[in-house]
Amino acid sequence: MDRFTIRRLENILDGYIALKVPRDVRSSVRLTYQWDENRLTLREERPDDHGRKWLGAAIVQFRLEQSMWHVYAKDGDNAWQIAASIAPHSDFERQLEQVELDREGIFWIS
Repeated sequence: MDRFTIRRLENILDGYIALKVPRDVRSSVRLTYQWDENRLTLREERPDDHGRKWLGAAIVQFRLEQSMWHVYAKDGDNAWQIAASIAPHSDFERQLEQVELDREGIFWIS
């Protein structure tokens, strides 16, 4: 993936995170993301009991495969499985929106 596309997606995610996590709770929860080649993983992190380091869990993984974004969620065994209700699509923002809507309740705990 070219650097321009990576930067564009990071700007999208930074804006999403700023809206998703209210300013008044950012000391107790944060969303981060990490790139690994054509995979982008979104994580939720919280401070440990001593407040010294952030611990977290992966929420969703976006994978660019054959010019389409595929969305993956963790299963009961903590392995990545394709989110069957979200069809692959070329538009990353559309896929992020589908994760936010979370119609199956597999990404966000209500």
